[in-house]
Amino acid sequence: MKDQVVLAIDYLKTTVERYPDKTAIVDSGASVSFLQVWNRALHLARWISVRFPDRGLPVAIDLPKSIDAIIALVAVQLSGNIYAPLDPESPPGRKREIFKSLGEFLWLREEAGRITLNDEVYDEAPVQSENLAGLEQALLERLAHGADACPLYIMHTSGTTGRPKGVAISNASVIDYIEWAIETYAVSEAETIGSQAPLCFDNSTLDLYLCFFTGATLHLIPRDTLAFPPLLGEYLESIRINFIFWTPSLISNMLALKIWRSGEVPGLKKILFAGEAMPLSVLRQLRELFPDALLSNLYGPTEATVDTTYWIFGDELESLEATPIGKPCRNHRILLLDDAGHLIERADTPGEICIAGAGVALGYWNEPELTRQAFIANPEPGRCDEIIYKTGDMGYVSGKDALIYLTGRNDGQFKHQGHRIESGEIENALNALEGIAQSCVFYDADSKAIIACYMAVKGYEGPPQRADFKDRLPTYMFPRRFIKVETFPQTVNGKLDRKALREQYNQGRYE
Repeated sequence: MKDQVVLAIDYLKTTVERYPDKTAIVDSGASVSFLQVWNRALHLARWISVRFPDRGLPVAIDLPKSIDAIIALVAVQLSGNIYAPLDPESPPGRKREIFKSLGEFLWLREEAGRITLNDEVYDEAPVQSENLAGLEQALLERLAHGADACPLYIMHTSGTTGRPKGVAISNASVIDYIEWAIETYAVSEAETIGSQAPLCFDNSTLDLYLCFFTGATLHLIPRDTLAFPPLLGEYLESIRINFIFWTPSLISNMLALKIWRSGEVPGLKKILFAGEAMPLSVLRQLRELFPDALLSNLYGPTEATVDTTYWIFGDELESLEATPIGKPCRNHRILLLDDAGHLIERADTPGEICIAGAGVALGYWNEPELTRQAFIANPEPGRCDEIIYKTGDMGYVSGKDALIYLTGRNDGQFKHQGHRIESGEIENALNALEGIAQSCVFYDADSKAIIACYMAVKGYEGPPQRADFKDRLPTYMFPRRFIKVETFPQTVNGKLDRKALREQYNQGRYE
């Protein structure tokens, strides 16, 4: 198929032809078929193209996650432009920074219940059915000159300078990623996907394009349901969701609050997780509750098209000492570099994780200097013309099982008693304890103390004792203070909000 199809939108067109009347998206009781998605997107795309005939512009989609928002991003593709999803609830200052980074752009948002593009209100009058074929042909002819190397979307991440960075991802990268996922996880039109991730979080790419490429039905889990675990448990059971791709924080909350019990969600067969470290204790609880389900940990930065490595857990789970991020996805390679930028080839030797392959982004939109710093020439002999991405994450390849393990960030280090310490190493040791659902470690420079916050599995009294770590941590890495919390604050993307937790600590909430 790849010889004929070069754009991601072509895969959706094929799905529309194959399953026109099948339910594509469900959102709070409302639903649309694949044909309805396509026809509504055609109309919006024509409207965009008539008013803004130039192609290749970023279109900021400033809409809540919804059927309308997804139709909008399809329409942006059909119009020959690049979609840039925003969080509608972002502070105005952050949005201004994003708009500044986009340069020339279009702004698609909702005002007074109407879709607007810049200052023009969208006329949703339907196109007559006899005119749809001609409209489709005209739009697709506009795309015929495109290439799979063209940007598909721009996803914004936090920058070290405080300004968001726009990561430009190509059609080719998304196509490669989704084709790999379909093959690896045996995804078909029979899948019922429960989508957690906001559209501005790149985990949503997997949910969305599995639906577009295979004909699977995508359920947009309401935000109030995600925020209330008991309601979320009922939702999964009633909808009979069988495929989820969630953050470990959300899964940890479900388990810590005993929302999932054995046999209560029999339809849940494929459980994927990414976006942050998955505690080994949580992983083992998942296996106990879902003995027949596929469990897979994935890892990857936004700059490498969602995921770069993966592992599907089998019988080895009980013998693991930490949660691996696995092995490279198809058409990807992982390189480890030392502080001098030299390749590390010895097992069990940590280095900075660098990514080569099909998923590497085109760079940061309108940020050539930042792009040069993060996207560098491959130092491997004979590969200097290949660009790799420096993640800032630290990891190693185990000599025991040849799997890749994450140890933390190269910028998440602190010095204590003369030792350079990676907070992720302490968190990994904590997360391996049976009573710990999730942990977050930071350094209090004022008191010169290592602080460990943790969320416990129900029934665990705690706190952890020094003996629990004797085989994992040297004495100087043992936290001086343990703080048990009911739940961790989360970012809009469902990840642990380390900044908010630290602010709560600084404000004396845990005295």
